Amino acid sequence: MKFKITLSVLLLVTVILLLTSPDISQTKDRIYTNGQILTMEADNPLEQAMLVKKGKIAALGSSQQILQLKTDETEIIDLQNKVILPGFIDSHTHVAISSFFNNMVNLSGFKHQTNKQVWAHLSDYIQTKEPGEVIIGGGISSILVDDLVLPDIQFLDTMAPNNPIILVSQSMHTYWANSSAFEAVGISKDTQAPSESSYYGKDEHGNLTGIIFEQEAFQPFLNYMKSNLLTPDVLIDSTVKTMKEYAKNGNTTVVSAGITINDDKPLRLYEHLASEKTSLLNKALTIAGLLPVKQPLPRHFIYIRFDRLFLLPEHIVQDDFYNILGVKHWYDGSPYTGSMYLQEPYKNSELSQKELHLSKGHRGKALISKPALAKFIKEHHNKGWQIAIHAQGDQANTEVLELFEQSGLDFSQSRHRLEHCVLLQASDLDKVKQLNMFPNFHINHLLYYGDALKSDLLGSKRTEQLLAVGSAKKAGLKYSLHADQPMFESNPLRLIQTAVERKTTSNMFIAKNEKISVIDALEAMTINAAYSINMETKIGSLKTGKYADFIILDKNPLTVPVAEIENIKILKTVINGNEVQF
Repeated sequence: MKFKITLSVLLLVTVILLLTSPDISQTKDRIYTNGQILTMEADNPLEQAMLVKKGKIAALGSSQQILQLKTDETEIIDLQNKVILPGFIDSHTHVAISSFFNNMVNLSGFKHQTNKQVWAHLSDYIQTKEPGEVIIGGGISSILVDDLVLPDIQFLDTMAPNNPIILVSQSMHTYWANSSAFEAVGISKDTQAPSESSYYGKDEHGNLTGIIFEQEAFQPFLNYMKSNLLTPDVLIDSTVKTMKEYAKNGNTTVVSAGITINDDKPLRLYEHLASEKTSLLNKALTIAGLLPVKQPLPRHFIYIRFDRLFLLPEHIVQDDFYNILGVKHWYDGSPYTGSMYLQEPYKNSELSQKELHLSKGHRGKALISKPALAKFIKEHHNKGWQIAIHAQGDQANTEVLELFEQSGLDFSQSRHRLEHCVLLQASDLDKVKQLNMFPNFHINHLLYYGDALKSDLLGSKRTEQLLAVGSAKKAGLKYSLHADQPMFESNPLRLIQTAVERKTTSNMFIAKNEKISVIDALEAMTINAAYSINMETKIGSLKTGKYADFIILDKNPLTVPVAEIENIKILKTVINGNEVQF
């Protein structure tokens, strides 16, 4: 009897603890004063002070006005003329893949300048591993490393005879593996390609060459890596680390554009990390050590891949901190694998023919048939889901827009999205506007790959049409900019500088007529990005009643020389009134 009473008391105490334990302790009311507050509100663009109460903006005005609102409990923060901006919104990123690749060896041109350096670094890394351990490397690019010799299966077998080795290109559309890795995932020379556009490279004798094209063919390798490397503890630690890195770069909201997971377990983690209040079950899992203790981290919104539709919830819900917004499909691939879908062929060059192995006249092709994409659009639009379509080439963008137009559906209340828009033509922008669609520009293609696009892949004429952000502005469209992390780091200030300068890393100008102003670029990364996820009334600008999502900078991007924007320091990131601890 005593045992039953004791057990009942323990259960009651546990339930009380679960119900009463706070999610995130809200900070005191705060007044930020003596600052330059760039609100991103056209009718009130600059203020000196701001009052934050219970996670929201309670008042904006002069320092004198706002200080009159203080109470004995109010904390005063003297900004000393530092700058406050609305938090940046990364409108197209990949949290799951970024977390997974957090610990892979970096073989990119951002770290290495020569072929010798790349492979020496990988060789040194392999020596630190035990036989049988999986080796993952990322960032392979013969464009960023001029003399890079791309690997084949024999080279990788020699380099790692006792370990499965899997390498990922910078573009995330091409991959390489050695014989051990192919054997581990059960793929042989007789394995059929998943599709015409996603396949395993083979030589004239039908033997595997080690190269893997596009994501469908790579999926078995990704599953293998997850099962062998991504333990629950590693998943949690790497995800928290990744979300903190987004915040450190000034992002208060991130958008996973086509999440690559096989079950809903990561979704529970993402919801727990981003939500304002976690569930009773998640509290219990936290106490049990199966979920991390909650802390301020970026809001997280998600688009589900076309081949993971079982992850879609039955009903659309409204949540300001974590939510599944819609679905994503790919209509073409990458410029750097020849899978971007063009109206005219790729330029004949050593890069296109000898390294990318593109035949003369090659212009890429659609990754899905028009009837299949039309069905996808109709089905998910009618269910109320927002639709995001990956479209890079001019032909890809034109055909996607035609399919939306020909559907006969009412898009007046929708905000379906075009992702990347590398060669979205100025002539198509009126149609984008008529369809109430939102273009999202992968602007750092210009910075890192602009030279190669001009000299080796597209030629001068088409490169002058690259990433038509200025034309989108002139057409009266709302648009955003993104880095597509982990392809490029999610660094909003660098994206802003690229959009304003239109320079490559060699200081060559690309389509100078498509420049936008600094204020336009700031809007793209804040209030416009909020619009793209139907959150512009809640975040994206600093206004009374909106959430207190903002960053504190040491300098004003509107007044520093454009070439110095990327060097501005982000001192603090605040989400829902709470500071993120980096």
